[in-house]
Order: sequence, then structure tokens, then C-alpha cells
Amino acid sequence: MIDMKEEKVEFYNDKNQKLVGLLSLPDRENPPITIIIHGFKGTKEYYPFVNNSIKPLTDAGIAILRIDCRGSGESDLEFKDMSIKTEAEDVLTAIDFVKTLDIDSNKIALIGISMGATAIILAMKNKPNIKTIVFWGPAFYYSGKSHYNTPENRKTVEEEGIFYVKATLTGKVYTAGKELFKEITSLDSRPYMKFVKIPALILRGSKDEIVGLSKDEEVSKLLNAEYKLIEKGDHNFTDKDSEKELIKSTINWFNKWLK
Repeated sequence: MIDMKEEKVEFYNDKNQKLVGLLSLPDRENPPITIIIHGFKGTKEYYPFVNNSIKPLTDAGIAILRIDCRGSGESDLEFKDMSIKTEAEDVLTAIDFVKTLDIDSNKIALIGISMGATAIILAMKNKPNIKTIVFWGPAFYYSGKSHYNTPENRKTVEEEGIFYVKATLTGKVYTAGKELFKEITSLDSRPYMKFVKIPALILRGSKDEIVGLSKDEEVSKLLNAEYKLIEKGDHNFTDKDSEKELIKSTINWFNKWLK
């Protein structure tokens, strides 16, 4: 086993807005690094399956940066001000930040969880120097085909400029903004997939109750991605066997493309 040290870090974008992350480092010089981008209503510590992945990944010699995107967790802005666009900007800010660390800046990977997958796809238009991407239970937006696009939410946005969402794992209710609602009712991420020209892996739970599997075949082709369906896995990989398989598959992928 490789010893790990972990510390909270703060860094800033070009608007001087603060982002907060947890940096986990293996005991080795200039390791490769993976940046984990959470999904809608997530934070750097929200998902048990993410928290449980950190030690195995650092044991494999990989540094990890989990961030709170703006509007979430400890980072700047309110939740109603976040959007897929702001999360995509945060991906790029995090990439710039890790290049200032004692890591191998030629071996940077991204992990996108749920909506974080679309944020990464949008960020790739800027052609960041990334080695590979892994998507955990990704949500790829298709011109408004989102389970948040309901008559009730449309009415609330029209009348109040906000809508309400509940976190699956905690039950906490959040107030989301009209910019995000505009995105989830109009954004189509498929045209941005042409900018992904690096190895990509999609890991999907076979019982994903939030996103489902219907778009995965098309997305896999557009991204030229490897695809793996993980048995018993739901959207948050709460089944322990599926969690272990998710982590194992990710480490195997990074051993191939990040080392």
C-alpha cells in the first residue's frame, strides 16, 4: 500500500471566485492526477462511492483532486447561480490549478459524474491537455430530455425564476436557477462530443434509475468510447459489488492510459 496525504485546497478563477477542493496525494514524486467533477446537487464529498474510491486510486499511485464546483459545497456563488456552463468553466480552472502542483502535468485525467460528464464535454471545446476521461453514471443532455423538465418546474421558473430539486442521497432540497433550467430544456451536448479526441471510458450501472441506458450506444459511438455496464449498479453505485467494480475498472483504465 502507498501512504496518502490529503489536504483542503483553495484556488481562484479569472473572476477571482474561489473554488475549494480536496487534494489526495500518493507518496511518490510527480504522480499523474485525476480531477473528479461532481454532478448536479453533488459536492466533493457527497457521494459515498467517490469517497471510497480515493484510497484505491492513490494506492495505485494516482493523485486525486475532488472539487466543489461554484454554487456547491464550500466554493463561491449560490446554488441557484450554478449551471452546466459554470461547471464546465470550473473544469478548466481546476486543470489550470493542478498544473501548478508537483504532479505530472502531461498525465491529467478527468472523471465526470452524472451532469459533470456534460460539463467535461463542453470544456473539451477549449482543447485542454488531458490524457483520458472516465464517465461515472454520466448524464449527457439531449435538447431538453431531462427528468427535471416537468410542467411544475416550467411553471415555477416562469413565475419565480427558480425551481426546486431534491438531492437523492440526503433528501436536501435546493433552489436551482433559470439559467440551468434553460440548459436542461435546450442544451444538446452531442455537437460538442467531436472535441473529445482522447481515450474515454463510460461506466454505467445496469440499474441507473436517473439517467437510464437508452442514449449510451449513440454516445459511445460519438465519443469513440469504451463502454462497460456494471451489474447491480444504480445511478450512485450504492450496491457495494457495483462500487468495487466501478473502482476496479477505473484503475485498470488508468493503468492503461495514465501511467
